[in-house]
Amino acid sequence: MKYGPPQAKPRQYPYTLEVLESQANKKLMAEYRADNKQWLAVLEAQLAPNAQMIDLQPEVQWYMRPYLLDFLIELHQSFRLQPATLFLCINIIDRYCAKRIVFKRHYQLVGCTALWIAGKYEDKKLRVPTLRELAIMCRHAYDEEMFVQMEMHILATLEWSLSHPLLEECLQLAIAETGVTAHSTPCKYNRPSLATDLLKVLAVTAVGRFFCELALYDRYFLTVPMSLIAIAANLLACSMLGVDAAASNLRTLLTQAPPQDSLAGLEENMAPLVQGAFLLGLDGTSLNQLRKIALVLILQTTSLLEVLQRKYEALGVIPVLHNYTNKHALLIKAVIEHLPAILADEPNALAASEVARVADVLLQIGQEDLKPPQMFSSSQALLPLTPPSASQLLVFSHHASSSAYSTPIMHLGQFGYSPMPTSDPAWLSPLVPKGH
Repeated sequence: MKYGPPQAKPRQYPYTLEVLESQANKKLMAEYRADNKQWLAVLEAQLAPNAQMIDLQPEVQWYMRPYLLDFLIELHQSFRLQPATLFLCINIIDRYCAKRIVFKRHYQLVGCTALWIAGKYEDKKLRVPTLRELAIMCRHAYDEEMFVQMEMHILATLEWSLSHPLLEECLQLAIAETGVTAHSTPCKYNRPSLATDLLKVLAVTAVGRFFCELALYDRYFLTVPMSLIAIAANLLACSMLGVDAAASNLRTLLTQAPPQDSLAGLEENMAPLVQGAFLLGLDGTSLNQLRKIALVLILQTTSLLEVLQRKYEALGVIPVLHNYTNKHALLIKAVIEHLPAILADEPNALAASEVARVADVLLQIGQEDLKPPQMFSSSQALLPLTPPSASQLLVFSHHASSSAYSTPIMHLGQFGYSPMPTSDPAWLSPLVPKGH
């Protein structure tokens, strides 16, 4: 029994007022948009994690990364944290592992502490996990004092520098620069056209965020700029949803890009030349990198992990992905067959190959009526089943068991599929979470 005066329940902040304040903040921040992009470009060039230093870890290996990421994604979902919190958490882990030796028994401790730090940096105070909750999630493998000590050690190692252009920020920047925007006015005052635009933005954001989270699992994505990953995710999302804004914006930027001769005399220490969402500038090399990133992301979808499938199937992203792969089944097969050429160390070698044409079609930045290249075979076959994923053995999960969940077989043939119309306000109904 509790004594004393009755405690009043906290009043919920009005949704209408919250959205109006958010819209007012966006208008005020528009004045500093160029300065913010320039500062993000400087941070991206200076504070990128070093994957080669992580290779030198004596105990922590790359095959352990999917297990930790699955566990952190489950924690992130259970605590309902902001999307930027997850990306900041992974960035803290990578930067710390690039500077300090991490033992295998402390790998989960580093991950949970990074999520704790990122939550305090990005999220609301009420949603940040407590030390007791973190200890319970780790099955009391670490006591509460160890999280505090690890927090101080991580912050001291990173020199208290947590600002970095995250995948979520770069994705939102890419969506805004391509023109896929919406007026964040309350539903009560929304006009039908604005409601359709808002649904389009939510759809592109959901699919693009899926690819950004998928990029967290592979070492290759630590060697390329975050802004290029976000741009490739946005291009793939718009291509899958039948939105031409991202591809047309990239074509416009390519026509406006300065020639290479004009950039030869620039000083080495000058700030990067930001073009649209390309924080480090746009040239032939960045375009080839963009193609390679998109192709590697498509290859990653052939072996989806269980945690990502569960998370994004409820949002309707997985059916969109299956429709896209069924529509471009021959192109996907060509990408799988030419895996060594895609994973080559030199991205410029991609431009002279047939795979570059395939990437342009998949991203809708090339010719729409491109015929199947000679690499395609006319025989009908089946893509292999998804290989066993790391999520089938969740060593960090608090669940007792985990069932296998494989991607359905994709038949190599043309299926009845058409881009989702933008005029129908109900075209995004699968993206509404189940139960709502």
